[in-house]
Amino acid sequence: MSRNPDISTVAVVGAGPAGLMAALVAARSGAQVIVFEQLAEPGIRLLATGGGHCNFTNTLATEDFVRRFGAKSRFVAPAIKALNGNRLRRFFEELGVPSHSPDGFHVLPVSDSARSIRDALQQACRKLRVEFRANSRVDGLQIDRGHVAGIRTSRGTESVSRVVLATGGASYKSLGGGESGFRLARLAGHTITPLCPALVPLVTREAWPATLAGVTLPRVTVRLESQVRRPTPQLCRSYERQLHRCSRGSIEPLRIEIPMQQGKTREFATGSLLFTHRGISGPAALDISGQVALALMAKVPVGIMLDLTPDWTLEAWQAHFEKSRQAHGTRTVQSLFASVLPSALAKVVLELANMPTNMSLACWPRAQSRELIMLIKNLPLTITGTEGFGKAMVTKGGVNLDEVCPKTLESKRVHGLFFAGEILDVDGPCGGFNLQWAFASGALAAHFLFALRRTI
Repeated sequence: MSRNPDISTVAVVGAGPAGLMAALVAARSGAQVIVFEQLAEPGIRLLATGGGHCNFTNTLATEDFVRRFGAKSRFVAPAIKALNGNRLRRFFEELGVPSHSPDGFHVLPVSDSARSIRDALQQACRKLRVEFRANSRVDGLQIDRGHVAGIRTSRGTESVSRVVLATGGASYKSLGGGESGFRLARLAGHTITPLCPALVPLVTREAWPATLAGVTLPRVTVRLESQVRRPTPQLCRSYERQLHRCSRGSIEPLRIEIPMQQGKTREFATGSLLFTHRGISGPAALDISGQVALALMAKVPVGIMLDLTPDWTLEAWQAHFEKSRQAHGTRTVQSLFASVLPSALAKVVLELANMPTNMSLACWPRAQSRELIMLIKNLPLTITGTEGFGKAMVTKGGVNLDEVCPKTLESKRVHGLFFAGEILDVDGPCGGFNLQWAFASGALAAHFLFALRRTI
């Protein structure tokens, strides 16, 4: 069905957190809103966030929150400052969804259910006569003299004057993830930075992490030590050509060989760490996984170092060792380290160091004690892969931020085209950062849908 062009008609493509927020804010401003969702119902991916619990923000002060986005901080600042964590909590409370922070950092709905947030957004939209079209795929944008004029869907053509692309990233394909939004942006003249999984478990070459599967350490620092490489101009052109070919028919995930320029980098993250049957996971590993995945795309071996006790300096360990030697000389070295680390991990570390597990502290050479402590503070692992987009919480890469106005999230290339959420080249760490960005960017994009009247 096609309708007459209407200056107040907005098409929101994607009914995830960014799309639902954009639809609600646009409808509150008086716009006629149509939400196109390729799945059977809105917000399916939102239901899965945080294991279904929906950690949608955290308690950091706004400036600290923004800084955690690193190089993208300047771009995300306008949206986050307009709808920071406290304002977002009040927003949901007004919709009937109170929140709390059980651990003083993560913020979740009191219901402990993502469904309460999804349902509240959907109900608020329906009260304002937002039209939801499920099982509806958007295949292209109609652009007339640099301005959005309509969209092409699986059901026909629709005349609209504004479009918000909130299609999400490439992760969780079963929940709606894919490359469709990136193809739409590419066809509208935007460049797409290389896509790779982020906040994703890592696969190690070494087998010993699998022997510890299920063991969790509450606080570990993971350092990325490899030669991570940056895209060359030749790469960007090649990537654009291949993405363009994909947009003309293929729906398979992009598989692109990426030559890189070499450049030294050092990334690190501190948090809990989980050993898995394939390698490592948990916030400390997840937070550097996007940078690791970028290096792996260039076929570069990726080395990382684990500091198993970031709150213990070398000197503190040495003093603890000497004090224990004097007070409990008959105690074994393994039992000493097992008092700080899980017993199974303490045994693995000793085996990796080729040191006996049953030797007493009194007989242990001081030189070997320092060598062992160095290993605990710098335990090497080689990353051979990630668990892919199927296990990734977010996508690293997306619409080039240089081509989008951060104050409005409108395209610099097409008037009336806005972006929100994961489709943009923005990814934050674990802890509610990405969901807060989705909601805040959706609200910002919708706020400026009809506020700007510039001539192109």
